[in-house]
Amino acid sequence: MNEQKLDITAAERKKLRAYKIKVREIHHHSIKSLQGMLNSSKIRAMELFALSEFQSLPSIGVRFAHDLISMGYYSLKDLKGKDGAKLTDQLERQIGAWSDPCVEDQFRLVVYYANSPDRHKTWWAFTPERKAFREKHGYPANRPKRPWFELEQYQTTNRIKASKEVTKRDLQNKLKPSIQLLKRHLDGDLSLARMADASHLSPFHFLRTFKSVYDSTPLQYLTKLRLKKACRLLKTSSQTVSQIVPRCGFENESSFIRLFRREFKVTPMVYRKFS
Repeated sequence: MNEQKLDITAAERKKLRAYKIKVREIHHHSIKSLQGMLNSSKIRAMELFALSEFQSLPSIGVRFAHDLISMGYYSLKDLKGKDGAKLTDQLERQIGAWSDPCVEDQFRLVVYYANSPDRHKTWWAFTPERKAFREKHGYPANRPKRPWFELEQYQTTNRIKASKEVTKRDLQNKLKPSIQLLKRHLDGDLSLARMADASHLSPFHFLRTFKSVYDSTPLQYLTKLRLKKACRLLKTSSQTVSQIVPRCGFENESSFIRLFRREFKVTPMVYRKFS
């Protein structure tokens, strides 16, 4: 089961606790009863219900749950009979950018669950179906040309905690050398002092700025880069997992598989099979 993130307030959590309701069980209660228990508006009760129900599905996280809500869907019942490809096109028109292909796989997953009681499939089970469909039908002629990662909310300068735009840009530029350093040393160790020095910041200021921009520590960011490289090798090469591990800077095969499963909710070999 996913670790659910509902952005629930302390007051709401306290009220749920009084009724002995766990956060992950919110969607087991009706909207009307949630309204009464939380003394909330109907739309807030609907939002909490939706966040809980959508994240109860395997491999669905909070970001995609919020995407569904932004499109006006507040339950699996709302998605019954829908089409995953059309939902993808709808979201892309709404945000004005094309989305990552796995987003369409997630749409196909939630539509599947809206029409089926089977709760064992994950979004990557729908990757072959999506690939076959798009190879045959392509994308709409009016599909947005801008990629999702260029949207304002994903720009790192908007996440830096500084009051002036010039300061934000300066800090972002200062971090670029440390990012390049990380990318060049995926298979080795880097000290915090060396990364801070590359960015001409003190270790304390560097760490604080890095976390505000990338929502992770440099080590966590490095691990994600290593996992992305491992994904590329799993997709494009015939190398075994034991051969990939040292190329991506992991200490041993068991720690690599553990980190891979934590990030992607699937083992490296299953990922290779559905990629």
